[in-house]
Amino acid sequence: MNALATYIHNLDPVLLNIPGTPLAVRWYGLAYIAGFILGYLVLLQLSKRKLYCVETEKLGDFITSVCIFGVLMGGRLGEFFFYWLPEHGFSGLVDDPLWVFRVWEGGMASHGGIIGVLLVAIWYCRKNKLSIPAVADGLAIVCTIGLFFGRIANFINGELYGRVTAATNALAMKFPQELFSLPAEKQVQARFAIDHALGAPMEQFLQQDSAGRITEGYADGVLRLCREYPAVLEGIAPLLSPRYPSQLFEALGEGLIIFVVLITLRLRWKNAPAGIFSALFCLLYAAARIACECVKEPDANVWYGITQGQLLSFGVIALGCVFLVPAWKNYHSARSLQKN
Repeated sequence: MNALATYIHNLDPVLLNIPGTPLAVRWYGLAYIAGFILGYLVLLQLSKRKLYCVETEKLGDFITSVCIFGVLMGGRLGEFFFYWLPEHGFSGLVDDPLWVFRVWEGGMASHGGIIGVLLVAIWYCRKNKLSIPAVADGLAIVCTIGLFFGRIANFINGELYGRVTAATNALAMKFPQELFSLPAEKQVQARFAIDHALGAPMEQFLQQDSAGRITEGYADGVLRLCREYPAVLEGIAPLLSPRYPSQLFEALGEGLIIFVVLITLRLRWKNAPAGIFSALFCLLYAAARIACECVKEPDANVWYGITQGQLLSFGVIALGCVFLVPAWKNYHSARSLQKN
């Protein structure tokens, strides 16, 4: 059997626990920080080369606004309205009204982030009397960096994994988080396998406070035991399905590849019409997302074989067509001026 086909995901989403506090440095948070910093540095270089309309001295404040109000708030609210609320309903909101603020637990919708970034760009352009398509072009290029790191963080977290594939597939992996979506009888088998591997009830291995009260949730405890005890990981392995690592496909397709295409075009096409890179991003991102959804386990509703991620991507295509309009007009205006 192929070695990769038997790999069971056991990466720790926490890079560093801060002693004496409940705080921790998580890969998910670092992914966003890396995306923000690298995105700023790329735009800074484009601005210095006169390939971006936001001046270098104003770029820091602009990117800060985009990060906080566009990416973080937009992505979180997108996750809430597109995925969390339809699944949990308003009763879930009443039971856990603070969920939307716990960003460090994960849960960011890329479609919501795109909408949020666009709204911030529109606000900034109106405030500073700049071209909306021109400002959006730079953001379209660098947001792919954030998408890349975000999907890598999804993989490290072991979440948003792919659909079931053959065990002989060289790309197949197993994700322990699948345990929590298994039928009840298989979850009972998993619990028995964990207790057997530990040689005692798993409650004895969960984190406790000074009074002996268990402070660790079942899901968090199971995943931690899988990472810390190889016997536990081996015990649950037969219950897990070999799946595509779709997070890595998305990191490449939605992030890295589109970034390389857009930044190459931006550097070579110095007189590109405003709006063209925003349009290209929307069309390429939608195509990549629709394709990746074919091997990704649906994390929301499916209508006639179309996942919610694919459905939302059709809206991104429509947005790309909207950006094509000013790009086309700007292109023909420039051609007319050259002829005259």
